[in-house]
Amino acid sequence: MAEQRTFVFSIVFIILFAGIVSAIPTDLQGQGEEPDIVTPLNPALIAGFETTENWSMVALSAYDQYMYTLNLRDWLFSHVYGTLQLGAKVYTWIFWFGTLDSCEFINTNGTSRGTVLSTAEINADATEGAVRYELRYLIDGADAGGFIVYWNSTLYTSVGDAFTADEVYFLHGVGLSSTASPDAVSLLLGLLLMRLPDCPPLINLILATPIYACVIFLIWFIIKESLPFV
Repeated sequence: MAEQRTFVFSIVFIILFAGIVSAIPTDLQGQGEEPDIVTPLNPALIAGFETTENWSMVALSAYDQYMYTLNLRDWLFSHVYGTLQLGAKVYTWIFWFGTLDSCEFINTNGTSRGTVLSTAEINADATEGAVRYELRYLIDGADAGGFIVYWNSTLYTSVGDAFTADEVYFLHGVGLSSTASPDAVSLLLGLLLMRLPDCPPLINLILATPIYACVIFLIWFIIKESLPFV
């Protein structure tokens, strides 16, 4: 009877713990933080974002790539011959084999620029050295946030000139609709893989340990109870 009670407790604990974890804010650094913008930018462009990631050309690696974690997903930004691409990494369990959930860029007029954004398109869409795009996942059309490209238009007349000088800046923001209420499955997956966003690894480990302990007990209990029937 004691083992059966423990078995029931483990199931109830996992359900309750999942509910508690789903209430954890996705950004433990708090809301309302201002991004570190290195060149003047119209505040209206970044309005409505719950959390952001911002970087510049100088942050790109030798392969012209920049990787970061935002909204429970790992992202890969690429700059190739003056064109931009952005996509979320697609994992097979915990392994990444180079597959991306690519995003298409949609300008303020509702025109899709596809998954490859060119300097000519940026120049056509920009106003005073800045442009904001809506991001949509190519596969299912789901919201992937907003993407801003900006540069100092007093120094560079076109984004191409700013690219040459490595003085183009980028910001990927996710709105309240995407981050305020993450689904429990995605959050638990991030927890169990030790990849909660903006969460110190030690805190992530402390949060995940009780779930792993219960899962191990459940597996042990099921195997133990099944042995007499083998």
